[in-house]
Amino acid sequence: MYIRRVLIRNIRSIAELEWRPADKGPGWHVILGDNGSGKSSFLRSVALALVGPKEAVAARQDWNTWLRSGEDSGFVRIDLVPDIEYDSFSGRGRTGNTNVLSASVRLDRVEESGLEVELEKRVTPKRVAPERHVWGTGAGWFSAAFGPFRRFTGGDKEAERSFLSNPKLGAHISVFGENVALTEGLYWLRELNYKKLEHSPEGGLLRRLKQFVNQEGFLSHSIKLKDVSSRGVEFEDANGFPVSVEELSDGYRSVLSMTFELIRQLGRHYSEERIFDDQNLRVTVPGVVMVDEIDAHLHPTWQKKVGFWLTEHFPNFQFIVTTHSPLICQASVKGSIFLLPRPGTEEEGRILKGADRDRLVYGDILDAYSTEAFGAGVTRSPEAHKMQERLATLNVKELKHGISAEEKAEQQRLRAAFPTSSHLQNAL
Repeated sequence: MYIRRVLIRNIRSIAELEWRPADKGPGWHVILGDNGSGKSSFLRSVALALVGPKEAVAARQDWNTWLRSGEDSGFVRIDLVPDIEYDSFSGRGRTGNTNVLSASVRLDRVEESGLEVELEKRVTPKRVAPERHVWGTGAGWFSAAFGPFRRFTGGDKEAERSFLSNPKLGAHISVFGENVALTEGLYWLRELNYKKLEHSPEGGLLRRLKQFVNQEGFLSHSIKLKDVSSRGVEFEDANGFPVSVEELSDGYRSVLSMTFELIRQLGRHYSEERIFDDQNLRVTVPGVVMVDEIDAHLHPTWQKKVGFWLTEHFPNFQFIVTTHSPLICQASVKGSIFLLPRPGTEEEGRILKGADRDRLVYGDILDAYSTEAFGAGVTRSPEAHKMQERLATLNVKELKHGISAEEKAEQQRLRAAFPTSSHLQNAL
């Protein structure tokens, strides 16, 4: 299953938005925008449409805050393309044309009080009901979503119960709020270890997972997953010393908590043999995975490679991620980059194309910032601009009248500080 189109109206800060990428299958799809532009709202809205109103009730959201201020109704609709090899319909009846399916949720303010907002299914005529596909119980239709606070500990136990009580919602629950930790992944690893000791077929997934995580290029500085036992999950650091998963840095925990939970969710849907490709240790099943602030806690070198690694090792996944880092965009060779409108403007969200897209995907940091996709005037500090103006003044003075030894020394210091800045002496 892949998402072909998203329509959102009157949800939080989003008045009206259409997301329709050219690449409608697997790939790396980036959502950009200023703080407050609606990046998290976009992912939450899509997650709502993926799980449906019945499951979403357990997300413990204040739906009154979801409707855009001053509006009485809103909706989110997603158009889906199924994978006939993996995605099965539930229930009875004819399915008709299944090339494109839809799922839509409507939010309405209750007239009696004017304070409460209700969720309900929004019917799409002549389409198979979502209860038979993405909201149903048939095999496949895999999706998951992760919020920006990806961690193993510190969550609300009550909120985390949805992992077990509402498994479809559980695969998306962390994107709906900050109070959910991905603790379930650690319990699951220990359970797999017990299964392995019992020689249960499920125990084989632990061996595959360990090989998958320890592949070259995933965890920086050669950190390796060494052991899973009743004592916990243990890694070996770059110096060969043991360290528990809870003691790893935020960057490692952010990536590992997401990876463990993602594989755990896949294990709910598919057998071990169907998840992994034996030869290349890749996850070969299709699906949709959304990650809010994928760059959170990651060093720039890791930001640069995380998208490439994930799309290589999950080649049939459609990743939809938000970010404030231009480095994340470089993996969108196959995918898209969508820029949300600036808050308080009448702009429309748009897929970046042409030179702007090329600068983000193939250019360096300065090329990316020149697109203004991350705002204007972000490459230099105000003090740096003053220093550049002083350098330009010295360059002109040197050509016209000459400069003193003291000014020459100042000029050299400034040129060393701005080696990429052109100056008149070299230009002439």
